[in-house]
Amino acid sequence: MTEPNNPRESSAADEFQQAGQQESLNLVQEFLLFVRENKKWWLIPILLVFGLVGLLVMFGSTGAAPFVYTLF
Repeated sequence: MTEPNNPRESSAADEFQQAGQQESLNLVQEFLLFVRENKKWWLIPILLVFGLVGLLVMFGSTGAAPFVYTLF
């Protein structure tokens, strides 16, 4: 790779290298960043409902099933 000629190119290369060395975000952090930057706040209640339904389905197939059925 060639050496950059002007300071603007070197600072861009330094920024790129620093960005590559940063710790990557996990799924939840990345989703919250997406929601905040794109103002998609309406996605949060939908995903919470999907999560709760998933938990009910999971607990419905375990020994906790009699307790889950009393909720309905």
